[in-house]
Amino acid sequence: MGYGAPPAADQPAGLRPERAVGAATGLEQQKGEGVVLGKNPEVVCTELEDGAVLLNMETRLYYSLNETALEIWRLLGSAAGAEDVGRALAERYAVSVEDATVVAAGFLEQLERERLATPGTPVSGETPPSAAGPTGAPRAPFAEPDLVKHDEPLHEVAISPFDPQLPLAE
Repeated sequence: MGYGAPPAADQPAGLRPERAVGAATGLEQQKGEGVVLGKNPEVVCTELEDGAVLLNMETRLYYSLNETALEIWRLLGSAAGAEDVGRALAERYAVSVEDATVVAAGFLEQLERERLATPGTPVSGETPPSAAGPTGAPRAPFAEPDLVKHDEPLHEVAISPFDPQLPLAE
C-alpha cells in the first residue's frame, strides 16, 4: 500500500501509512519552495572517464552513473530544483529544457529514494553553475541519466593510507 492509499476495511485508521497533511518529500519541497537536494555526506563519488561510481558508506551499496547522471550529481546542492538542472543540461546537451527537466525530476527522485541525495537548505535565488561546455561549441548528444544499483554490498571498506578521504573496497 502506497502513500495516500485508503486503509483496508479491517485496518484501524491510525495505522494508515499516509503522510501528514502538509508534509512534503524533499523533491516536492524542492519543486515548490526552493529547497535543494544535496549530496548525502555518507556517499563517496569517484569520477571515471565516462561517468562515476557512488559508494554509500551507510548501506555499503554502490552505484554506477553515466556521464549525464554525473552532470546532475555535480549540480546537487547548487541547483534549486529539477528546472535548474534541466536548464543546465539543455545548455550542455542536445535536448530541450522541457524534456531535460522531466528527466531530471525523475532522476532526482531516484537519487533521493536510494538515499544518495537528501533535502538541503533553501536556495537564495542564485543561479546554479552551468553544465555548458565552451561557448559556441556544439552541444553533445543527450543520453538519459542512468543510475545502476549493484545489489551485492561491499563487505569491508578500508580507508586508503594514501588518501584518508577516499575509501577502498576490499
